[in-house]
Amino acid sequence: MTLRHVYCFGDSIAYGEWDEQGGWVQRLRSFADQAFISGRGDKTLTYNLGVPGDTAEDMLKRIEGEMAARFDPEVETLIIFAVGMNDAHYNTAEKKYFCEPQQFEANMGRLLGIARKYTRKIAVVGLNPIDQRKVDPLPWNVEKAYHSDRVKLMNSVVEKIAGEENLFFADIWKNWVQLDYRALLYDGLHPNASGHRRIAERVSAFLTTTQDVKAGHA
Repeated sequence: MTLRHVYCFGDSIAYGEWDEQGGWVQRLRSFADQAFISGRGDKTLTYNLGVPGDTAEDMLKRIEGEMAARFDPEVETLIIFAVGMNDAHYNTAEKKYFCEPQQFEANMGRLLGIARKYTRKIAVVGLNPIDQRKVDPLPWNVEKAYHSDRVKLMNSVVEKIAGEENLFFADIWKNWVQLDYRALLYDGLHPNASGHRRIAERVSAFLTTTQDVKAGHA
């Protein structure tokens, strides 16, 4: 029996807010479990390492500890990064964005460098569109706001890195803007159950590839 580990690093969206089925990472686990049970896939352990509020800088502080606690060099390893939404937020008190695109790109580069110590099978998940009318500012935290143009800019950074580094890229933005994407959002920022399902469908293609590196869009 082939065994593989999938590590999903992310923020509250990766964590699964607000999906009664646990979010897109949990749905990935369900896809993999169903494939294994039916004899169509490998035994897969999927680790949800999403932490609400996390930025790329926050992930840098914990990625090596998270991996060290779970990594087995004898097991096929896949790493998925879903980051950028919190880096895109606007601080209404300080009247500035949390992270500049150049710094975000540098932090992403450092994350990828660490990830490559463990595997060459790495994917990145793009950002989803937001409903700015509902999150400028956030009703539950008026010191934070999200602007569609800034989220789109950070998504373009993620897409650029994926292309330059020859990584699998789950393009959520372009897929959603072709739809009534506001119907896929729970609160203007986080996906609802339908949104999480769509993200899982895009990312699941990464789990079915047999190549060490899968380039291009999904």
